[in-house]
Amino acid sequence: MRLKLLSKRLDDSIKIPGTNQKFGIDAIVGIIPILGDFIGVIFSAYIMYSGIKMGVSSKIVKKMAANIAIEFIIGSIPIIGDIFDALWKANKKNVELIEEATIENQENYRLNYLIMASLIVLILSLILVILGWLS
Repeated sequence: MRLKLLSKRLDDSIKIPGTNQKFGIDAIVGIIPILGDFIGVIFSAYIMYSGIKMGVSSKIVKKMAANIAIEFIIGSIPIIGDIFDALWKANKKNVELIEEATIENQENYRLNYLIMASLIVLILSLILVILGWLS
């Protein structure tokens, strides 16, 4: 499954020598202040969008949105957020949610897109607040 491969690259592609701990491209990109977290959200939103297209329930989409929001908000905190990013693995969690989900009827699509749009507005608002705070 392409989403599983994407989540592995984003969250678990690099093993820390001498440990069982892995991190991925998302944690590396997240080191770049603001921009890195925003890029991570774009990849995470793609996974969420793919789940919506597959017909996952609104309940699952809400859980996925919460995983992404938590990773973005805490991940935006310098240093602590970078460590959190490597450990939280929102993409892996969201792909697991998609895999476990039973495909429901198409009535979920509208609500799911509304949830995704709300998440995008929230993230963009937070970015504007952060940029305003930094300037």
